[in-house]
Amino acid sequence: MKFRNGMGLAIGLALIVLCGCSAPAAQPLSFNPAPWREGEASTYDLRDRSGAAIGTAAWIWHAGPGAGQWTQEYELNLSGRLDRGEVMMGKDLRPVRSWRELSGQRFAATYEADAITILTTAADGKTTSKTLKPSADGIDNDQSLQVQRALPLAAGYATRYTDVIPATGLTAPVRISVTGAETITVPAGAYATWHTVLDYGSGKHDAWYGQQPPSPLVKYVNRGSGAAFELRSITGGGGASVNTVQTSQPAVAVPSEPSPLNVPFMLSSVLFQYPLMIFFPLALGWWIRRRYRVGWVIFWAGAATFILSQFVHLPLNWALGLLGGGRGVALWPLPAMALAAGLSAALCEEGARWIVLTFFLKQCRRWDQGLQYGAGHGGVEAIIFGVLALISFISMIVLGFLDPAVLNLAGAAAEQAQAQMTQYWATPWYMSVLAGLERLFAITLQIAMALLVVRAVARWQPLHLLAAIGLHTAVDFWAVWGMGTLGAVWVEIGVAVFAAFAFWLILRLKEPVPQPEPAPISAPAITAADLTPRTLSAEDLVRRAESSKYE
Repeated sequence: MKFRNGMGLAIGLALIVLCGCSAPAAQPLSFNPAPWREGEASTYDLRDRSGAAIGTAAWIWHAGPGAGQWTQEYELNLSGRLDRGEVMMGKDLRPVRSWRELSGQRFAATYEADAITILTTAADGKTTSKTLKPSADGIDNDQSLQVQRALPLAAGYATRYTDVIPATGLTAPVRISVTGAETITVPAGAYATWHTVLDYGSGKHDAWYGQQPPSPLVKYVNRGSGAAFELRSITGGGGASVNTVQTSQPAVAVPSEPSPLNVPFMLSSVLFQYPLMIFFPLALGWWIRRRYRVGWVIFWAGAATFILSQFVHLPLNWALGLLGGGRGVALWPLPAMALAAGLSAALCEEGARWIVLTFFLKQCRRWDQGLQYGAGHGGVEAIIFGVLALISFISMIVLGFLDPAVLNLAGAAAEQAQAQMTQYWATPWYMSVLAGLERLFAITLQIAMALLVVRAVARWQPLHLLAAIGLHTAVDFWAVWGMGTLGAVWVEIGVAVFAAFAFWLILRLKEPVPQPEPAPISAPAITAADLTPRTLSAEDLVRRAESSKYE
């Protein structure tokens, strides 16, 4: 009875989050007639997060070779490194074949009804082949930014497609949605645009497309790295008539210096993120042991429970398509996909807790023991993520001071390492603070859910187990859905609200902790010497006589 209101609030909060969030329904992928014309050429300035110039890009369109077909050529110059290629499309603007050359490597893809064949030629001439299963909504990664100009963009529009990436041999689901109309000013002029969001699951990008033909890509921003494409000019194919194109501006100078280390990000990582992720869980376990006399055995049992749960959780996510991408649940609408991801984590982790507590850890039945058990479960998760983040941090510092040749990196591998460094050091400093706080919130939530399962097992109250599953599902649903719609900051604000509720729940579930009984005090043993009459010495007789004079 004591927990009835708390459990109702947990389930109610889960239902509110699961039912109250929605996204526009995705329409089947289809294209309007091509808005570009023969010979259209568009050029772009590339800038980093601070607005500094880092390169240029250009696209050119050609009709043919078959009736209704189009060929897109492109060239990207990033800090003096050239990336160029070509994509040939059919009448439906789906890819027929493509090639890309980067750092001496060539990637050629052929799209057929029953297979996508990717032939990779290394700088030394060695070739390898890979075959992918085609999907009805497949788009070549190198055509995606420009071919999206032909989508029927409008307020509230949303669709999905599968991004085929020949350079890696992987596919990824992409959801594109229009968030509204905006006027954007770039070097080429001012454009009335549709602001679209490209959701790749792991991150989001923004693109602005002109509302009027030829509907150019006006601006593109990678939210993770902060890199941006800005339209400088568009000519040919009727493009020059859309705006007053500024073609007289000087060419963009491309710096060759590597990206500097992000000192604020480094400090916030070292002073805040890593201590919270790696050392705080151990300090919490030590405090619980000292305060409530619950040993480390239960802490490490909670840690083992989390690790063992992942032996089921990760393969399940792979089977569902949540890992690997481009199939299964990953292609569902975002709310449904987020719900599936939340249920997957909740069932695996809370189910593992119930099994361990029921059959193996039978000494964990009290509130203080559940506190230590949950601290171990959430603590080892934080430590694992913290160690991985620290390894990346150290790797980026080492790469910044070493020549790629020392690490046997050359060509595309060296460029990929440089791109990773640039993106890593472009991370805002507050993201490391959010990462540390997220683990603090997660540990609080793990303790609350562990206490619910302890109560379910100790008192045989299955509703408490269902409440733990519901709370876990709601939190993970919010995290996945929020990252796909609102961004990291709002996700962490929401998780903080969940953590505050979890902290209240921990206090609500608190029970009197039994105190150890004090050891009985035994009377001193009486010896024979204590029973033997004592003979007074001469000095004792003198002291007694002196003291009697004052009585």
